[in-house]
Amino acid sequence: MTLAEQIINHAKQEHPQESCGLILDGAYIPCANVADDPTETFRISPDDWQPCDVIVHSHPQGQRFLSGADRSAQHKSRLDWWLAVADKDNWEIIKYRYTPLLRGRTFEYGTHDCYGLVEDAYMLCGIQLMKYERKGEAQEIADNAFIANFPKAGFYQVPLDEIQQGDVILTSIRGNANHASIYLGDEEVLHHPYGGLSRREGFCEVWHKTMHSVWRHKDWQPQMMTAINNDLQAQG
Repeated sequence: MTLAEQIINHAKQEHPQESCGLILDGAYIPCANVADDPTETFRISPDDWQPCDVIVHSHPQGQRFLSGADRSAQHKSRLDWWLAVADKDNWEIIKYRYTPLLRGRTFEYGTHDCYGLVEDAYMLCGIQLMKYERKGEAQEIADNAFIANFPKAGFYQVPLDEIQQGDVILTSIRGNANHASIYLGDEEVLHHPYGGLSRREGFCEVWHKTMHSVWRHKDWQPQMMTAINNDLQAQG
């Protein structure tokens, strides 16, 4: 029996409660869920807990995204988390690599920067963006790297007056796009400014003056905002 089959079989056995388990050295270890309300959440029994490579649990009601509580716990564990998700009679496993919470990140070019924030936010939504060669901020601006690479990553440009939640806003300096942010709706954005902490903030007049273009991913669905909002509600 494959690893995936073991995880899904355990999830089916525990349904309608959430199953939970660990992956260690490529093996699945089913655990007891000792949460007060195991139909809504999970807590691995202290008797079953051990250091592992991946934490697994199920969402028997079909929620495809990590909840705010999940993201808080994942951030503390610093581990990849896998979800066994029920869609009527069909089950699938969705894998979420560990990434820090979207807010409060320390800037690190090439990893924790504005594109890294978009990449990680979209990963939580179930969209895997391509990585591209980073050549230094100044060179990327000179090369107009966002405009060159966004279509390759699955984005297409939309009119400014059609902006919606989840779209990526590019702003510019001297004509070339140099910064990316995610539009949260209600005139707010999530972004990681150069040298600062990642944060959400109002889409003020300065933002409007520096807007370059708005981009939407071909696989984006409105319900994916749930994943981003869950992360923003999580506690570190």
